[in-house]
Amino acid sequence: MTPSITLRGISSMATRLVLQELTEAYTLQTGIGVQIESIGGVDVAKRVANAEPFDVVFLGSGAMDKLLQ
Repeated sequence: MTPSITLRGISSMATRLVLQELTEAYTLQTGIGVQIESIGGVDVAKRVANAEPFDVVFLGSGAMDKLLQ
């Protein structure tokens, strides 16, 4: 069964394996799909800074702090 809702996220490559496991488990438990794009952290920060819409962002705390300023 295909989820009717899919959350869209972005992360640095460092977290891709653990996020893959977590998102699969989350989808099984909730029926909500999760699609995470994993790319380099600098590129994540640029895309978030350019206001690209994501439901969730996984990035190191230093980079997140810079985005919040």
